[in-house]
Parts: sequence; C-alpha cells; structure tokens
Amino acid sequence: MESDVTLQTSATPKSIANAFPPYLKLEAARLSLVMGDTRFADHRSIEVTADKNRVVIPYRIHHEGSEQDGRSLSRTLSIMYSCLLTRHHNGYVRQRQLERILPVSEPWVVPFVVQLTGEYVIEVLDTCESHFSLLDPVLYGAFIRDNPKYFQATRDRMISYWDCYYRLLYKRKPDYVGFRLFDRLQEFSSRL
Repeated sequence: MESDVTLQTSATPKSIANAFPPYLKLEAARLSLVMGDTRFADHRSIEVTADKNRVVIPYRIHHEGSEQDGRSLSRTLSIMYSCLLTRHHNGYVRQRQLERILPVSEPWVVPFVVQLTGEYVIEVLDTCESHFSLLDPVLYGAFIRDNPKYFQATRDRMISYWDCYYRLLYKRKPDYVGFRLFDRLQEFSSRL
C-alpha cells in the first residue's frame, strides 16, 4: 500500500491517536490524557503507512511537559510518548527521545525514526548511524517498500539540508552521515 500524500496541510484538529495504528487506540487515548495541552506546531503532518495502517504523524509539536513523564508509564505508553517527542520543536529533545526508541522493534515506531533521518540536525543523524545495528531490517524494509514516495522525499530533504548546511564540510557524499544512512536503509528495502 503506497501513501500518495507524504506531507499534508490540514485545517482539522489533529489527534495523537492518528499517529499510531488503530490497534493502539486505547493507549493513544490514555497518552492524550498524560500529555495534556500538547499543541501541534503547525497544520503540517506526515501521512504514511505503518504496519498496513495509515498513520498521520505531527510535523512538530509543542509539549511543555517533562521528558521524564514518559518514564512512569507502561512500556507501550512510554514508547509512544517518546515517539511523539521525536516531533518536538527542540532538537535536543528529539535526539534524546530518538535514543530511547531506536532499539524498539515495533512497526509503529519506524516512521518516527525514518522521519528523523531527513533532519538538518547532524547530531540526530549521527545518533541514527551510531545505533543503526539496533534497527530491525525486516520492519524498516517493509516500511520503505510500503512508502516509496515518502522515503524518496525524506532522502531528498536530507540532500537539500546537506547542500545548504554541510556541503562545504563534507564535499564527498560518502563522508556525510545522511548519505550513509540512506544507503543502508535502501539495502533493507531490497531484502524480502
């Protein structure tokens, strides 16, 4: 199932529940209560297919709660909380929460990790690369195959940021972490 829309603009209010597959609806409702007044930074969102389900992930969120709030939750709720905080407006928060979710082998975590591979914050990309061995090739390969337009758009965004911010530092593409990450992710998509 291929997602035709990867970045959409919508005037309708977004729900945390939309960021996860329907089988996590009850957990998402509980998480909404925990997160309270979390605002979506803008009307943009990321629409992809995860585990054969359409999910709509916020592009950015403003959440004033503590990152530690997730530690007192059940394992699943804690992971969901960390996933949402990878969309936080603060890059340091995104990086710390990425470190928490990278070892998790759940198909609904994958889009949150892949989205971060297209970021401009090189430390986030370095974190992805340093933990790459923790990624489940089957889950990531399936996600990439189910979302080829999204994967290409994310790769294109990474290239654009490299061109804008890092090209002078990393003249050869193999020297830049983003290219290495996408080459390795692409290998996952060819595995069956």
